Amino acid sequence: MKLLDVNLLKESLEEKEKYDSIREELEKTGQFHTDENENSLEGCEPVDENFPYIRKGLKYSIKHKIFTSAMKIYCKKINKELTHLKIEGKQNLKGIKSAIITCNHISKVDSFAVRASAGMDIMFVAAEFNNWAGPMGEIARHTGYIPISSTLNKTLLRKFDEAITYYLKKGKKILIYPEQAMWREYTKPRPLKPGAFHYAVKNNVPIIPMFITIEPNTQVVDEQNRLNFGSYTIHILPAIYPKTDLSKKENEKYMKLENFRLWKECYEKTYNKKLSYSTDKEIWNNLYAEDYGPILKSKHHSKK
Repeated sequence: MKLLDVNLLKESLEEKEKYDSIREELEKTGQFHTDENENSLEGCEPVDENFPYIRKGLKYSIKHKIFTSAMKIYCKKINKELTHLKIEGKQNLKGIKSAIITCNHISKVDSFAVRASAGMDIMFVAAEFNNWAGPMGEIARHTGYIPISSTLNKTLLRKFDEAITYYLKKGKKILIYPEQAMWREYTKPRPLKPGAFHYAVKNNVPIIPMFITIEPNTQVVDEQNRLNFGSYTIHILPAIYPKTDLSKKENEKYMKLENFRLWKECYEKTYNKKLSYSTDKEIWNNLYAEDYGPILKSKHHSKK
């Protein structure tokens, strides 16, 4: 299989300025779970009742092995040439098999940082607009892709739930982005959606929080005037386990807020500044203050 030129993943300076402006407005209006770009199902295969959420059998195993081997080479190429990846905290993975991995969603290649940290054989949850037709979609479907439908179709939701439970029982780690939307190289942790923590509690597995920090490159653009990626460090933070003395709902909230607290602590330590947002006060108070206010007021800022 011919590997793609990883430089094609870069974007122009004009695109960066466009998305910076969109992201600034989304932060101000508290739309932390909204994508910067408009996503489309054009060029995608349908995620319907016939989608094989649980894949097994000899044919799948052979394709999985071939595509995962190719993906490993591509992963190394991206992490070396585009993001200059560093990994910290690998000791926090010791002894953990089944788990939900969470990571801030800051790039179209951040899942490769997670794979380099937790292993190529992880599963990953992504929106249905990632179910591309053609070779790239075929690779994704055979290297861990679990699509989540934008509809409230009960059959699809049941199949999705069953797949999460099936793979966790098989000892897999599953990556779920709890911020939901991708914001390009946005350095702050954002408020979290509850899904990842719901599945951790339901299946009695830990959360492994990972957080990517970015050091800007001195060389801003390449010869084709494409913007270079920053240098990434992925921090593998201490695992969060459900507490036996809490109800399911209490555990979901506890794990969600503890995940955010650990991300915040990592952000403040790495960038040496207090986490804050430009969100209008009234919007913040209506949507996020109850859960995140106490954490933002806590003193985890580390001065150098």
